Amino acid sequence: FRFLELYPYGGREELRGLVTPFLDPYDKPSRHIRRILRDVVAAGLTMNPVMMVMLNLPLPWDFIFAARLERKRRALEERLPGWLDTLQRLEALQSLANFADLHPEYHFPEIRERIEEGAIFSATGLGHPLIPHQNRIRNDFDIDRRGRVFLITGSNMSGKSTFLRTVGVNLALAFAGGPVTAQAMRTQLFRLTTCIQISDSLREGVSYFYAEVRRLRDLLREASAESAQPVLFLIDEIFKGTNNIERHVGASCFIEALAGGPACGIVSTHDIDLTRLADRLPDVVNLHFREHIVDSRMVFDYTLRAGPCPTTNALTIMRLEGLP
Repeated sequence: FRFLELYPYGGREELRGLVTPFLDPYDKPSRHIRRILRDVVAAGLTMNPVMMVMLNLPLPWDFIFAARLERKRRALEERLPGWLDTLQRLEALQSLANFADLHPEYHFPEIRERIEEGAIFSATGLGHPLIPHQNRIRNDFDIDRRGRVFLITGSNMSGKSTFLRTVGVNLALAFAGGPVTAQAMRTQLFRLTTCIQISDSLREGVSYFYAEVRRLRDLLREASAESAQPVLFLIDEIFKGTNNIERHVGASCFIEALAGGPACGIVSTHDIDLTRLADRLPDVVNLHFREHIVDSRMVFDYTLRAGPCPTTNALTIMRLEGLP
């Protein structure tokens, strides 16, 4: 607290405004804490039996300082939440500032309350910040309007799930006030909603599939609600916890419910038959990742392409790992 009170803020008006609770000379934290420490020391004198007798004979020493400390406790009770909120915000902003300083090649996005013309989300050279720079593959991605559902197909390990996380992580960074791993990014405000990395619960008696259904139910409710800030949803491997027939029917109906609505987003799947939805639903767009076989090895370029995926690799992976 003393460091924040004495820091030379200079012309940093935004920062000075944030730390206003620490700059009042009569109400700053260090002043309150010093006064408490003095009373604590004075109250502690009676821990010595001799001093206890000497101090409590002429006046009710313990009672006086118990009352003084109680008054100071009440004063702190009013102020401490505000001080801690300010510290928490400073710590978050410091982390984002440090992140930006460590990665000067990242860029701050352009964020608008609402975009009336042009793409409502547009990113050039979008990459995942946790992938090392030398291994990071960047992709361009645009969402031209609400109601769009981008259906991403592709082989195992081709990059579908990572791309969903790439979009989500960069939006989270952008809305927190940090730089994004992109050459340029422009977005309106969204309510980011995801169905990624679902887990079952033995304690609650919930299977993977049921947990996914509940998450998608909540996502659909959020996505269907009209709001100035629409939902941007990210759904990874939709309904992979059930059989092929019911997965296809359920996923088809779910995507139909989202397409053309107030929300927009991305759905990844291994169900190639779902790509036919784009033939009758104008708001469904097919994208894909693919692999190449080179010298009996799978090679991935992690490049996002238009259209449904023309290749599969599950049997190839089984064969390369020695399964029949």
